[in-house]
Amino acid sequence: MAQRKQLTWTELRVGLFVLVGLFILAVGIFYVTGAGILGPKYRVGTYLPEVEGLQTGAPVRLDGVQVGSVEAIGLTPHPPDSMHNITLALRIDKKYQDDIRTDSTASLITEGLLGNRYVTISRGLTGEPIKNGGVIPGREEAAMKQMVERGADLMQNLGALSDDLRGIVDQVSKGNGTLGKLMNDPALYNHLNDTVTKLDSIAGSIQQGQGTFGKLVYSDEIYNKANAAMGSAQNIFAAVQEQRGTLGKLVYDPAFFDNANGLVQKGNALFTGVQEGKGTLGKLVTDDALYGNLRDASGNIRDASAKLNSNQGTLGKFFSDPAFYDNMTGLTGDLRLMVNDFRQNPKKFLHVKLAVF
Repeated sequence: MAQRKQLTWTELRVGLFVLVGLFILAVGIFYVTGAGILGPKYRVGTYLPEVEGLQTGAPVRLDGVQVGSVEAIGLTPHPPDSMHNITLALRIDKKYQDDIRTDSTASLITEGLLGNRYVTISRGLTGEPIKNGGVIPGREEAAMKQMVERGADLMQNLGALSDDLRGIVDQVSKGNGTLGKLMNDPALYNHLNDTVTKLDSIAGSIQQGQGTFGKLVYSDEIYNKANAAMGSAQNIFAAVQEQRGTLGKLVYDPAFFDNANGLVQKGNALFTGVQEGKGTLGKLVTDDALYGNLRDASGNIRDASAKLNSNQGTLGKFFSDPAFYDNMTGLTGDLRLMVNDFRQNPKKFLHVKLAVF
């Protein structure tokens, strides 16, 4: 009898362990796929154009908060449009019923770029709460649609780019264009080879100390001259610091500063006197009488010039009347003829006649 009771107790313990394991498994399944195993639930439906990648038991979230799970996925018989292709049955915690209203919408969201998909519901604010068995308006996943459209544009652009690159590679392979000649023309290699050879020769000459750059690198002559120049410069600076020579006195002797300061003060006094109208220069700068005289003189000169230009007066006719020029020209010719006659026969002009009364 004791042996039989021990076997029964062993079997009972095994059964208890199995039941506990099944209970833990069920709790885990409800925890992963549902919004909790306790609490009342209610069911609503929605329509979507496609549900690729969505699995039964996928989470349902209300503005990011998990409120339920997807209970069933099926094709809609005779859908009126593409937005009603798929029918979803959603199992929601009843405590969120007041937050899911007629102005809420349901759509699909993809976690990351290639992650799992789940149903998201926007929280309603002004509509009536959706009752058990009601329908949440569905809408297309905008982000995925835009991604697909952009992916199509990207593929089209990549195709065009690949065609352009293929054309460029063909042209280069044929030796056309600058890059083609650069890749296929052996003249470039020859030029580069000659250049490298010349650079090698130049480097050899420099190493041997030949040429200006070679002497600059390997000869001590420039260093010695530079060192001597630095020594001379140090001697000059030492002489200046010792106040020797004109530069030394100019830098350290305060007499130069005093003389310069006195000169500046005298210049300031001179400018002050000029500004006050003292002396000839002051009157010349500040007195308006000089300006008036110069203005009157310029006016007189302008009037005289106008009269000269208009042939008025003796001086105007002298400058602009052609008759005066003709008379002067004739008089000059007569004088020249008279001088020639005088030179040839002076007695003709020096004849003296004496008369006695």
